[in-house]
Amino acid sequence: MAEAATLDIKDVLSTEDLSPEKLHEIRREVHCRIDLRDQLQEIVADWGVVAKKLSSENKAEVRKGSAKWILGFSEEAVGILTPARSGKEKCYVLGCALLEAGRPADALAQLKEASDADASDPFISAAYCEAKIRTGDHDAAESHVERLVKKESAQAYYLKGLLADVRGFREEATGAYEKALEVEPGHAPSLFRLAYMLDLAGEDARALEIYEQLRKLRPTHMATAMNLGVMYEDRGEFEKAAQCYQTVLDQFPTHPRARLYMSDAKASLTMFYDEDAARREAKLAQVLAQPVAEISFSPRVRTALQKLGANSLGDLVMKSEEDFLGIQNFGRTSLRELKEFLSSKGLSLSAGGGVPGGPMEPEPADEEAPVPTGPVPDEMLRKNLSDFEWSGRIRKVYEKLGLVTVGDLMARTEKDLLKSKNLGVTSIKEIRKKLAQSGIAMRQE
Repeated sequence: MAEAATLDIKDVLSTEDLSPEKLHEIRREVHCRIDLRDQLQEIVADWGVVAKKLSSENKAEVRKGSAKWILGFSEEAVGILTPARSGKEKCYVLGCALLEAGRPADALAQLKEASDADASDPFISAAYCEAKIRTGDHDAAESHVERLVKKESAQAYYLKGLLADVRGFREEATGAYEKALEVEPGHAPSLFRLAYMLDLAGEDARALEIYEQLRKLRPTHMATAMNLGVMYEDRGEFEKAAQCYQTVLDQFPTHPRARLYMSDAKASLTMFYDEDAARREAKLAQVLAQPVAEISFSPRVRTALQKLGANSLGDLVMKSEEDFLGIQNFGRTSLRELKEFLSSKGLSLSAGGGVPGGPMEPEPADEEAPVPTGPVPDEMLRKNLSDFEWSGRIRKVYEKLGLVTVGDLMARTEKDLLKSKNLGVTSIKEIRKKLAQSGIAMRQE
């Protein structure tokens, strides 16, 4: 901001009308300068001074909610702004805060109102488009993105990438994110999505590099801090993991996942724990937090999810078959699609009574279902290990050992594999079970 050296937060917040662009400028400046952040926190603590300068109590409450959002306290901003009377500033800031809080359906309604009030504002238009994408309204979002991309802004290319991303077009998404970063090298949303895609693909080193780059930007991206913390835990760097979770807790003291992960990270600094169990728990929480809008379900399934208010996979596994079959035009074919997807993630629908489906029950142990002991066909020995669905830990180990085919894996005994760092008995059981499904037994000695 041109006036950064002399910016008076109190005077700016006392201005009757603040545009979305101005609000974002203030937010960036406050998170880059400790003195301005401290000043704003003091103003919010003694809000009456600013409130008196504004035209109404409602305007004062809306501006207080905006101030909370500027500081990064999105959930507190939602609480303040929700009961306020509608207006462009209220609807825009509330919509942004709801997006950051992982509530895209609620954000969509607010941002539509903001767009109705001023459809020409590029900040409102971009936020409204993102809400459409995250709620699964991809067709409407596509025409919206096409209009925005004509302006060649970083945010427009990011939205183009996000739309391709949630539709499963990874290469197109990567190209759009990289284009956004050409326009604005520090564009945080594009950096995060790139890091997230690399993380899922097992390219940890590059993902870690981008996450660390993101963590230095302000305001802090909460999902970045959580994902980075999990990566550090996987590497056994528990102090760094705890620092990441503390970043979240500084802004959201009651954040359940951050509190749980912080507890685990601290415990790991002083005592032994089951690494496999901790990693499974962290990955499960990450899976359950995934928004359903990012999954390529059929229109009928997406409609049912919206009607049941299932915004994430965690919400979805709380629903039963009866919940879905009670929706008009939702039949067994759609239910099969839903169950097959959950099964691919190791999840299931609830059995009812408010009991979550969560992880599927483990299959019987190998000794209860012995595998054939005959010779393994050459065709199977030549099969690539990448053709199987492995957990991230197993994939990293076989890549590190240079194992490419089933034959390469069969040349190693269980004892050989257990010598690998971060591969425990639980992982061996997973490998044994996966091979058993193809009629193969691992070498014991």
